[in-house]
Amino acid sequence: MFKDAILNNRESEVGDQIVTAGKAQNKQYRIRFGLSRWGEAFRVAASAILANRLRSSLTIIGVVIGVAVVTFVAALLEGAQNYIKQTASSLGPGIARIDKASFQDFLGDAQSFAEALAKRPDITIEDIAGLRQRIGDRMEVGAQIDAALPAQRGNNSLQGIAVQGVTANIAALSTIKVVNGRDMTDFDGENRRSVCVIGSDVDEFLFPDRDPIGQFIKLGSAEYEVIGVAAPRGSSFGASQDGFVQIPLGTFAKVFGARSRSISMLVKAKPGVEVPNEQVEEIARFGMRAQRRLSYGDSDNFSIITAKSVEAVTSLLTRIVGSVLYPLTGIALAVGGIVVMNMMLASVTERTREIGIRLAIGARRKDILAQFLLESSLLTLLGGLVGMMISTALVWAIAKLSGFPVAVPVWALVAAILISCLVGVVFGVFPARRASRLSPIEALRKE
Repeated sequence: MFKDAILNNRESEVGDQIVTAGKAQNKQYRIRFGLSRWGEAFRVAASAILANRLRSSLTIIGVVIGVAVVTFVAALLEGAQNYIKQTASSLGPGIARIDKASFQDFLGDAQSFAEALAKRPDITIEDIAGLRQRIGDRMEVGAQIDAALPAQRGNNSLQGIAVQGVTANIAALSTIKVVNGRDMTDFDGENRRSVCVIGSDVDEFLFPDRDPIGQFIKLGSAEYEVIGVAAPRGSSFGASQDGFVQIPLGTFAKVFGARSRSISMLVKAKPGVEVPNEQVEEIARFGMRAQRRLSYGDSDNFSIITAKSVEAVTSLLTRIVGSVLYPLTGIALAVGGIVVMNMMLASVTERTREIGIRLAIGARRKDILAQFLLESSLLTLLGGLVGMMISTALVWAIAKLSGFPVAVPVWALVAAILISCLVGVVFGVFPARRASRLSPIEALRKE
């Protein structure tokens, strides 16, 4: 009995090993069989597409256009947001700009913005002195005002140069840095000296063969001695940021009139004074309201701009524009999907006998369903890839020619592929279901 028990245990162990090996072999067979089915389905789908190259090419045009438009719109919106962020970054971190009126305070209300520009009091040199008196112990207060004049030296002339009247501390309040010569001083401003700091474009055009320091240029009818050259800042949206000339604010007031236009003021914490960037705006607002003698219930009659507020407005605008544009561009994808569905329905009709033969020799209905879904997905995926390449090339050309900071975002590329596959599945379901439900006998009778 003891020997019989041992033999039975050994037989049981061997039996378990055989069953386990059989299950593993069966699993491997199912995996290989499944892969072979998908491989066969892919080959049949590719053969069907290549057999009708012209029809397939015409079919995916709608998907190509839809994906290209969606990707291109995404790149433009991203580029616009980057451009405005770059513009806002010119303020520098922790800098608040005080203007007479700003578009961000009147978003979507152009009439109110125009009324504010007309009715609000100008920011004057007296406001600069008053603000310095109120917050100057902690904050650096400067100013800038712009005009346009031709710059000339000898026979060389540059039209429409941005002439900026600035305070002496403008170097601490902007991203413009002097790399040759010196910055302006309080002495230059107080004595209204005819001196200037020029941008790199003005330097290259008017002084191609010599050092401009100590040389003279003419702005309008007056001559100015060049005391400094600013570092290049490049171009933005195809427009150079280095075609400017800075002169002392007092000199600017003497030439253009002290009360001819509103000034922009810049506020920043002084070196060594720890003020969070978020509080700079509030300190500037408090000082300006005190300078204007506004009571508690009065609204601000000025605007304050920071890099953070500009980025917030930009994000809001791009979301609004995107919510309008993306559904419109989605129409092109829907049209492309309908064209794909129409082509697949025609393909089902033409290949009815083929479907019948496959069903008769053992193909399952879900194999037929997967076959036609795979074909429609391959068509739309191909269209998505072509559309993505076209939009990427177009965006690259625009970026190179215009200097606009536009590039196709990674999420748009991923979305283009996913959307094109989704279009193929959604619009391929009906033709695929129709093919899978065909009766083998009826299908084989089809000539």
